[in-house]
Amino acid sequence: MINDILSIYKGVNVEDLPTPSFIIKEDIFNQNCKLMLENVQELSKVTDTEIKFRPHVKTHKTAKGSFKQLGHGIIDTPYDSILISTIKEAEGLLNYQNMIHQNYVKDITFSLPACIPEILEQLQEISKRVDHLRIFVDNPEHIDNLIKFGKPKPDTKWSVFLKIDIGTKRAGVVPRSETFNEIIDKFNDPKTLECVELFGVYAHAGHSYGSNNILEAHQLLLKEIQAVNETAKDIQELLPKFDASKLVLSVGATPTSNSLRIRDEPQIIDYIKNRLIAVLEIHCGNYCLYDLQQVSTGCVSKEEVSGFVLGSVVSSYKERNEILTNTGVMSLTREASRIKGFGLCVPFNELSSEKEEYNITWYVDRISQEHGILKPYFEGDGLLLPIGSKMAIIPQHACITMGQFPYYFVLDTNNNVSDIWYPYQKW
Repeated sequence: MINDILSIYKGVNVEDLPTPSFIIKEDIFNQNCKLMLENVQELSKVTDTEIKFRPHVKTHKTAKGSFKQLGHGIIDTPYDSILISTIKEAEGLLNYQNMIHQNYVKDITFSLPACIPEILEQLQEISKRVDHLRIFVDNPEHIDNLIKFGKPKPDTKWSVFLKIDIGTKRAGVVPRSETFNEIIDKFNDPKTLECVELFGVYAHAGHSYGSNNILEAHQLLLKEIQAVNETAKDIQELLPKFDASKLVLSVGATPTSNSLRIRDEPQIIDYIKNRLIAVLEIHCGNYCLYDLQQVSTGCVSKEEVSGFVLGSVVSSYKERNEILTNTGVMSLTREASRIKGFGLCVPFNELSSEKEEYNITWYVDRISQEHGILKPYFEGDGLLLPIGSKMAIIPQHACITMGQFPYYFVLDTNNNVSDIWYPYQKW
């Protein structure tokens, strides 16, 4: 299927593609991956400390995009650990690896704390196909379920991240709470130790999406690091025989990870060098594509967005100076941020990794199922676009928006199709 689509569209210019579609500017995608990898490596260098990197692949859910996030074709020594949100992502990636006879992904973490029988059966199958499988726990019953299920493989224990809540209030146990103590106490039980090993502590500052600027995001990154480190100390205190220095302390969200652009911030450098008791790991996912939610944090610019919804003008209304497109809820979703509307329209000739600032004249003001209504971005501006013309729209939330499309057109620097990326969607 992928080859058939590529044979039809390879070399086709963006203005001749069907709509609605999702398009990815590969040079910008690569640049975003490179900058994040360099920032992590620079932090490791200035702190003289090993720092791991684990990209989340849920935004695009593709093999080729995941390999770029790990650094293949981007840096000399790529990473090999990823986060997934669905079993389908792992199956798709591993199947693709087998097909191309490569072993890029060796360590997979399933990022949903879901230690229930039906999912453990699926995870057991994944564990047979990868060197290391990590799972999340944030409830005492998760440990009980793992004990009842037994080892995933005869000579392998379940390797678990303890997921902690540091303010997002989505998933995770509150450090030092009664539930936290109950979970840790289970690692004093020989039955637990027979089939479960505590691999690390994981924190995700999802509330960093509410940041107003990169300095705020940087302070939240410091809080993430402090939280997992203090949790490691608590674990050591509750489990005197356990060596907490071997834990992996995984932190990150795209805004907090982006704040590593501030490379000489002394607080984090000092904390890592002098107070960190275990191995630090940075995780993030949306950074390779970005969207208006990320732009609204003040950590990145809209010119760093690499993924767009391609839409067509199907009608216009001179009396109210509005444009009708075929980009409605089904292609843009109803996600929102502090940036107005449901998407910003970018002229094709400005889609470049070298563009300093886009000239935004239209935005998506309203949407229904298949309809999008554009209004001038600035009051009184905006010449009506010809019916049949097309535009690239920056979506509010790339992760959800990309889930609406069966494949993505990957564009070269001339805005011609160079590849098709096929996502491993659903569950």
